[in-house]
Amino acid sequence: MERFKNSGDLRHSISLYFDNALNTADEKNLIDRVNADPTYSRIFNKEKNFRDFIKNNVKRPTVSPDLIQTIRSRVKID
Repeated sequence: MERFKNSGDLRHSISLYFDNALNTADEKNLIDRVNADPTYSRIFNKEKNFRDFIKNNVKRPTVSPDLIQTIRSRVKID
């Protein structure tokens, strides 16, 4: 099994995976490597846990209905 050239390549691929930006073949390749190598698995799970923490603990401000209407009125949809 070929290893990533460096940890930056692996981290970049994992980031793309979580951003749904990998094609099917690259996604399968990454998951196969994560399942086969404990080091890859550790890095993958660390990123997953970090993203889950952010998703569940960082509050996004709400947008007022007036702002939404103002944006919609300025955007012309054909």
